[in-house]
Amino acid sequence: MKLNILEILVFVSLLQGFLFFVVLQTQSKFRVKANKYLAYSTLILSYIGVVELLVAKNLDEKYYLVDYFGDDIPWLLLFYIPMFIYFLKSAKNSFANSKKLFLLYIPFLFFFIVYLIIDLQLDFSLIKWSIVEENYRAMYQIEFYFSIAFNVTLCTVSYFVIKQSTISFDEKKWLKNIWLFNAALLLIWVINTFIPDKIYPFQHKDITYPVWLGVSIYVYWLIFRGLIQLKLSQDKTEIHDLLEKKEIEKTNPSPNQNLNSTADPKQLHFANFLQLMDEKKLYRNPDISRDIIASELNVSTGYLSQLISASTKSNFTSLINEYRIRDAKEMLLDTEFDKYSIVAIGLESGFQSKSTFYSEFKKKTGCTPNQFKLMQKKS
Repeated sequence: MKLNILEILVFVSLLQGFLFFVVLQTQSKFRVKANKYLAYSTLILSYIGVVELLVAKNLDEKYYLVDYFGDDIPWLLLFYIPMFIYFLKSAKNSFANSKKLFLLYIPFLFFFIVYLIIDLQLDFSLIKWSIVEENYRAMYQIEFYFSIAFNVTLCTVSYFVIKQSTISFDEKKWLKNIWLFNAALLLIWVINTFIPDKIYPFQHKDITYPVWLGVSIYVYWLIFRGLIQLKLSQDKTEIHDLLEKKEIEKTNPSPNQNLNSTADPKQLHFANFLQLMDEKKLYRNPDISRDIIASELNVSTGYLSQLISASTKSNFTSLINEYRIRDAKEMLLDTEFDKYSIVAIGLESGFQSKSTFYSEFKKKTGCTPNQFKLMQKKS
């Protein structure tokens, strides 16, 4: 089997897709429930690509298994389902654990059975139904165009799942990037399908046509960018669990805790605010707002702003970031957190992005988180 340079690049990327699947399934640091669905989607996409390459080299005409496991199994109805579930779980959507998700597999199972019946008649002559002989070509066409509509629908719904999620800025950006790649692949697939043969620049079975070039680029990007992001997500999960286990919140003093018990309503409300921060750790929510805090304290947002300003000579955002930086400093000084990235520590403290974390940390301490950690180790 002779391959040109582009085909070699595509083939290598697809093999790396298989490797990516193995890494996510076997390495404990990546073994998060959501990640396995990303692994399944990448595996299916890589498998489809390898089969397409074999078909492009006419190996389906020589080997029946290549033909059967390529064209006679409706893989295109399957590959976006695990990706869709990955988006649901990563976005912490309430539908992520619904038992109704199994309904998504019904089209795949239906056409799998239909194709099996067709093969039993046309390839093995085990059955003789006239309806199969008359309509099998139409079934292939129906399945192909239904696959396009099915995947485009899931992709569209995925967009709104990501958009409406309340996860951190960096996590949402990661999901958006994956979505954009998949949306681009689907768009290329749709355009490629409806381009008239007369103006189509590639041969029908040429592996270098745009869809598979796009797939290879996606797999390369997913491997080299994805492993970093997946490690970050895993770090955040482990940091969260470790914080709960160590109960750091019980030992952390509150900022501005120089208040005396008083009957003054403002002082009491502010004391309740400090207690709320220490007990519920609401500042770790990257989307925390004055509205949420005011609702917890049963006061208006305007009154809350005045309360914080009068009690701390600061504003709401600055005080929340003070809590977050205090948390981050605690973790940076604790050797049990040494194996986790500094970015993961900042995100788990409540900051929405790496840039915000580094900027606020330097503003409050005069140095970056990395410099702070090094200076404390030397002292």
